[in-house]
Parts: sequence; C-alpha cells; structure tokens
Amino acid sequence: MDAYIGNGIGGQDIAIYIGGQKLSFDTPPLNKEGRIFVPIRYIAEYFGGEVEWDGQNQIVNIRNGSSFVSLKIAFKFAGVNGAVKVLDVPPFIYNGRTYVPLRFVSEALGKEVRWDDQNRVVYIETGVESYTTTVAVSTGTATVNVGKVSLNDPTIKLEVVNAQDQIGVLEPFESMVKRKNPLAAINGTFFQVADTSLPMEPAANLVINGRIEHLGTPEKYASTFAFTQDNQVDIANVKMKLQGEYTYIPNPELERLYTQGWYVGTINRAMWGENSIRVFTPLRGATTRLNVEGINVIVRNGEVVEQVTGTNVPIPPDGYVIHLGGTEVRFKDRFEVGTRLSYRDIYDVRNSSNPDMWQEGVIWGALSAGPRLITNGEITLDPASELLDIPKITGQPLARSALGITQNNELLMVTVSKCTIQDLATVMKDLGAYNAMNLDGGASTSLYANGKFLATPTRKISNALMVLPR
Repeated sequence: MDAYIGNGIGGQDIAIYIGGQKLSFDTPPLNKEGRIFVPIRYIAEYFGGEVEWDGQNQIVNIRNGSSFVSLKIAFKFAGVNGAVKVLDVPPFIYNGRTYVPLRFVSEALGKEVRWDDQNRVVYIETGVESYTTTVAVSTGTATVNVGKVSLNDPTIKLEVVNAQDQIGVLEPFESMVKRKNPLAAINGTFFQVADTSLPMEPAANLVINGRIEHLGTPEKYASTFAFTQDNQVDIANVKMKLQGEYTYIPNPELERLYTQGWYVGTINRAMWGENSIRVFTPLRGATTRLNVEGINVIVRNGEVVEQVTGTNVPIPPDGYVIHLGGTEVRFKDRFEVGTRLSYRDIYDVRNSSNPDMWQEGVIWGALSAGPRLITNGEITLDPASELLDIPKITGQPLARSALGITQNNELLMVTVSKCTIQDLATVMKDLGAYNAMNLDGGASTSLYANGKFLATPTRKISNALMVLPR
C-alpha cells in the first residue's frame, strides 16, 4: 500500500487553523513535494463533510452541502462538481492512512486558503468574519462586536443549542462553546432568573430540529429568527401554537374528536397556568420536572400506553408526556390507553421576507425574543406591539445582543457594550442589516467567533444560536 507515496514526503511541524481555531491531529499533516496533505478523516471531522472510501478502486469521494469532490489514489485528475481538475500532487496512502491535498480539497469546498511560509502555518478561512469597533451612542461611546456569517457557504449550518442540551436549565456560555466547538455563537432568548425556586425556563419560543419544542409567548407576534436546513433565514413576527390530532380513538362514542382534535397550551414549560394541557418531550430531560399535580398521559411511538397521576414523571425517549392539569383532568377519557395521536406545529406569520419557509418540516430552527429593530431596511422599533413593557429591555442603557440579516445573505451576530434599544436599532442599520431583532442582553450578552470570546456573560444562559461546520 505504501508504494503509492513516491518520493519527497516528510512530516513537519505544520499548524493548521480553520476560522481562527487551531486544529489538533493525532496523525500529523505531511508535506509532499511542497503540498500539505492530511488524512481524509479530518476532512469530515473539521469541515463537516461526508467522506466515502472505495477501497477496491482507491477512490475518495467528499460531499459537503452542494459541493462534491472525487479523488483517486496516485491519479492527478480529480472531479469537482462534475468538472475535471488537475492536481499538482495526487493523493497517496502512507502508513495505512489515506492522505488528500489540503489546499485543493479546501478550495473545492469553497474555503479560502492562505499559507504563512515563515511560521509554517496554514490558514483556512470559513464563511465567518469577526471584528470589534467603537461607535457613538446616546450615552457616549460603546464597543460593538460583530460576527458576520456568509449564509451562502455550504459548509456551515445553524443550530439552536440548549444549555446542557435540555430545556429549562442553565449552563455557562463558555461551556456550551467548548462542548459544541462552533465557528460562531451568540446568546439567545430571554429566560426566567428572578425566582430561583422556579425552573430556569426560556421566556420565549424555540424550534429545534424541525419541531416547536418550547412555547413561552404563544399569545403574541414575537420577533423570531428562523432558519432552514439549507441556510435560508428570516426574521418575522410570529405566533406559534400546537394542534393535537387523533388517528385512532378506541371509544366509538368519541369519534367526533377526529375532527375536533385536542388542544395544547404549551410545551416543555412548567411556568404556565395550572388549568392547562402541556406536552413534555425528551428535550425537557429525563423527567417533566413539574410540581403541579395532574394526570400524565404517556405516549410512545404515537400511542397512549399509560396514564399516571402525579407531578414529576419520566419522559419516554420514543415519545412524550401529555400533562392534564387542574380542571383539564376532565379530558382524561379522551386519552385512554390505545389511543393513537400526534400534534402539529402551526405558524401565524407577519412581516416576513420569506413566508414560504414558515411550514412544519421546512423550518429547522428558530428562537424568539424582541423587539423587532429593522424591517426591510427601515427602523421599525415598536416594543408595545410585541407586549414588551420591561424597562430594562425597552428603555435603560445596558449591554445588548442582536441578530441581523443583510441583503447579501449574511447573518450579523452583534453585541454592544452599553446602549439603549433605540441605539441598538441604529447600530444594526449602520452595520447593513436589512432585517434585525433584539435578543436577551444585559448579563447574558455573549458572542464567540473565530476562536475568540468577544463578549462574555456574567451569568449562565439558557440557549444560544450557533454556526457550526456542516
């Protein structure tokens, strides 16, 4: 196998950075005839690509988003998105590892590569740019940190990340970044911190992995940032709700429910009216963590398997719990064992630049906060229309976080050291945002980009929006 390496190969102390982050290798990069090669598994690990190895034909196929690269061991011709390209030095096998040319593969996947010969460092730029500047605001001057993400980069993806990977708990921002290793990250929605006896739950709506997973503000058109799996994005004012449906009802006397369905008050939230129906999914954690008595309907694989009276009950990993609280226990006969049911996501959308994406199965992730700062290039600040009357949010100068979308299909992740909400709207417009919204701020203000913490919170947070390798 090693006969493929030819001459002029050597292992050297070469450092490689992607998006400002230094990569670690247990098998070091190699220099062959002046070209840097890395084992193919690192392409998948650090670029997020899918690597296929055809051992019989000695062919490596690499897929990342819409990009496709095909390489053959010891062969100087390669396929890139259907076109034939010529390699200076072909791939090879060395010590049982398959090595591919780093620059060629990186550029074929849409990355910009720079070589620092003096320090023997390879820099691979991603679709993330970051910088810090100072601006004038109504209270004086403020530091503005910016992470700018090209949403046209097929090698990145967006993700709403919960603290400790569950809803209703907190985690240090630094810990979340270390755990997920993103290219960029910013703190997300508001959350409950005033009463330590209550769950630290988001005070807003969350969509995760294509489903509504938390309803904190179903009664209002909340400013909401959303994205699809192919990086379409939108900022809109959205009401979200869940609607329960039946597919099989054992009791023929209840057949009217096929058209009526069942209602859901909220999901993965303890802080709600006692007389309500709530759903708890595995993203809540191992149990419902509820302190309200009621009847808990256990659903597995779409079928009711049990009814349990109590408060904190286990959530099945292949289903969910429907909690009937207070007066709603009167509906227990509608959820008898053997009933088959489901629920669907409903979006009521205003002020959208991309209304077609607001469908269950199309929206992949979303988080709401507010107020809206900019709509179609104009400042449209109106906290009252979003039922936001908290002085810290609407009036006082404090640290701020915001999201914006430019007309060039870039995502702006921004923090400001101290300003009013009016100042924040102006800052976002000056940065080029065509649509923008406020996020949680104050002690939660957090921003990470290209290997650096640009703004660090003074408290743990509930959730974050992250940019990750695909």
